[in-house]
Amino acid sequence: MDRYRSVILAVVLLFLASIAPAHSVQAAMRVLVLPFDVYGAGDIRSLRREVLNTVASSFEEEGAEVVGIDEIKRLMVDEGVASFSEERAVTLSKKVAADFALLGSITRLDGAMSIDWRLYNLAQKRNVALFFKKGSDRRTILKEMEGLVATTYSRAVEFMAEMPVERGGVIAEIAIRGNRRVDSLAIMRMVSAEVGDTFSPEGIGEDIKALFSMGYFEDVQAELVDSVSGKMLTFAVRERPYIKEIVVTGNKKLSQEKVEGVITAKENTILNRTLLQEDVEAIRALYEGDGYYLAEVAYDVTIEESAAVVTFSIKENEKVKVRRVTIIGNEKMSDQKIKKRMETKEAGLFSFLTGSGKFNEFLFARDLDMVLDLYFNNGYIQAEVVDHRALLSEDKRWFYVTIAVSEGEQFSVGSIDITGEMVVPEEELMKEVKLTPGVVFNRKLMREGMERFREIYGDKGYAKVDINPLTSLNQDSKVVNIAFDIRKGPLVYIEQIDIDGNTRTRDKVIRRELEVEEEQLYSLTGIKRSRNKLRRLGYFDEVTISERPGSLEDRLSLNIRVKERPTGQISAGFGYSSIDKFIGTVSISQNNLAGTGVKLNFSATFGGSTEQYQIGLTEPWLFDRPLSAGFDIFKNTRDFTDFTEDSTGFDLRFGFPLYFKDTRGSLVYKNEEIEITDVADTASILIKDQEGKSDIRSINAIAKRDTRNDAFFPTEGSTASISVEYAGGPLGGDNNFVKYIARGKKYFPMPWKSAIALRGEVGAVHGFDSTSTPISERFFLGGINSIRGFESRSIGPKDPVTGEVVGGDKEALASIEFLVPLIEAQRLTGVLFFDIGNAYNTQIVFDEVRKSAGFGVRWFSPMGPLRLEYGFNLDRRDGERHGRFEFSMGTPF
Repeated sequence: MDRYRSVILAVVLLFLASIAPAHSVQAAMRVLVLPFDVYGAGDIRSLRREVLNTVASSFEEEGAEVVGIDEIKRLMVDEGVASFSEERAVTLSKKVAADFALLGSITRLDGAMSIDWRLYNLAQKRNVALFFKKGSDRRTILKEMEGLVATTYSRAVEFMAEMPVERGGVIAEIAIRGNRRVDSLAIMRMVSAEVGDTFSPEGIGEDIKALFSMGYFEDVQAELVDSVSGKMLTFAVRERPYIKEIVVTGNKKLSQEKVEGVITAKENTILNRTLLQEDVEAIRALYEGDGYYLAEVAYDVTIEESAAVVTFSIKENEKVKVRRVTIIGNEKMSDQKIKKRMETKEAGLFSFLTGSGKFNEFLFARDLDMVLDLYFNNGYIQAEVVDHRALLSEDKRWFYVTIAVSEGEQFSVGSIDITGEMVVPEEELMKEVKLTPGVVFNRKLMREGMERFREIYGDKGYAKVDINPLTSLNQDSKVVNIAFDIRKGPLVYIEQIDIDGNTRTRDKVIRRELEVEEEQLYSLTGIKRSRNKLRRLGYFDEVTISERPGSLEDRLSLNIRVKERPTGQISAGFGYSSIDKFIGTVSISQNNLAGTGVKLNFSATFGGSTEQYQIGLTEPWLFDRPLSAGFDIFKNTRDFTDFTEDSTGFDLRFGFPLYFKDTRGSLVYKNEEIEITDVADTASILIKDQEGKSDIRSINAIAKRDTRNDAFFPTEGSTASISVEYAGGPLGGDNNFVKYIARGKKYFPMPWKSAIALRGEVGAVHGFDSTSTPISERFFLGGINSIRGFESRSIGPKDPVTGEVVGGDKEALASIEFLVPLIEAQRLTGVLFFDIGNAYNTQIVFDEVRKSAGFGVRWFSPMGPLRLEYGFNLDRRDGERHGRFEFSMGTPF
């Protein structure tokens, strides 16, 4: 404290010396300028010196005489006085014959500075004027203070002129001056002083601060004068300008939309320079995140009357990239293995395509955790990152990244125990731990086991289960013993379920998909399944379910937040199909009609070889029960090489839940008239025999199970279906057949939100009562929905005479796909695939399968799901192409 006091003393004495007059000045008014009090962290003594110097010199310029300098020096040096009050000012005035004393304080909190001062009449011992100034720019504050000193001096002159009519210490009138947009009544509501109150300097000071806290004013002053009727208190305000326009210039590498997205200042709001500076930092951080660490950002404000134009000027400069990543101390793990786990990559020849070479501080910090994860998952549980640096080169073009590690010894798993409170037998819990004694310790597998414990306990209602993995090391044998201590906590019930973000979809449409209910016992699996079911609806881009504490310890509430995607569209356009060449399409569809979940669609497609019309309606929850019903009416014309097929008809659908979860059954009655015309002379006998009109009346029984986590871009879960279609017989019609199809697709999540999908399909069809299977019901493979890289309907048995593909009565196909997000925000996904399969008239022979491989992209476009894929024919035969591009739009995948 003594050291701090001595520093303050030295600074103030320096100020007093700087303002000491070189010769005596005779003035009508004598002012005692006392050292201001200082509050706040950091060194602001230099600011105090500048403030006092400005005040004193400004008073002298106005004609006043600054007195008492020698006496102030003596008090500070001889008596150690550090703070000056009104009482001490009165005492001093008797020695230096001062009329007024100027007292005040300087405060700095959280980067903002404020200065308040008061002009104190020493004869009547009361304040004449109060002033307050706040801001972050000291130069602006000092400049504006020069003008305010003139106002202070004028107030002192007025006071001295009005002293004979002073009526006492009661406020007779309160007025507001200077406001243009802010209503006077709104200002008065913030003022605590009232007419009839005894004047209080402290209270007026609080009122000034309260007016500043409104955020509307750049300056607030309280003016107190005596009149014949009593004291008049006037709050003089200067309003902040409003933002008329925000302009961003200089941004070439980042889009206008991206830059404006981080700017919090908005048009038609009050100008806030602190907020503008925060926006400058946000823009700079945005550029740094994209590798532009040398980007320069500044703002400028142009004010005309009360309107301000804010301009953010950006000088992007060159992008700073990572030249080299160096790993130090690694002997057990190779550089390549460590760098592979990191998102911070060295810049390479194809960085402009891959995006490698960017440096991001957040990602680099995460990389350090990833490096440790690599070690911990390979048994090096004592590994640590002992140092890490990212140094910028002298020419400010490159980052050199260095990570130093200490590996330690590799540990294996010793004993594994589970202790604490059990809700299932210990043996059942132990099955969920994929670690076994003797194997290399893997922290990831240990955490996965803990997550399975949470699911088991969560499904029993223990939402607050505490699982603590206790580990003990044996340094001699290099093993780690693991004990999972489990405390189940109380049984928890769901108190409330709130839904946010659904502006179109009705609450009941969401709630009926949930597998948890209010007042029901908590179920972690039920919550996860509810989220997946909502995502499978196709109504939402995002679905999150969060938990929050309830009113009691054994209660919690769920908050379901959804981000809706467009579920309806009206579109017309044209394009090019790999099957139908140029096509035109008109479609009207709504998958969530009026937010009720009802599906309505109409479409018409015109192509070189195709003409299709269809209208359909589906109610997924008939009578608010998990029953579905719907119908389709269709008319299709398709030109093939040797014939034309026309079909017209309708179907009626009815769906219902089956016993197994996520499994539904459905019955579909179809009544279709088929006409085969324009049969070529070279056509197959099978096709010639079916020339003319025929009816198909059938019932298709379908069982389908769907556990995918998303309707369009799943990364986990599966779909499986079995269908048996029976046509003819007692149903009537001209065609009698039975058709069986079994399909399945399984998704396996992979790192970086990618996935592997395995698909399989087998089918068979046969006629009865001496009728053959219609050509429209036989199996043809090839094309985007079966074996890619082959022309549509080009794979299958051929007529031995004409060589024309006539389809098979059996099929078998399989595929494997690797799906990886390319631009996640735009729902753009890349795919690598391998297809295999064929159609047969005899037994399925796997030696005769056709194979293809390729790549493509999938995009949930404004026109619907879009696929663009190229397949390579891996066993090309005479007359076949090496491969082909194919695309589809609006079909599920």
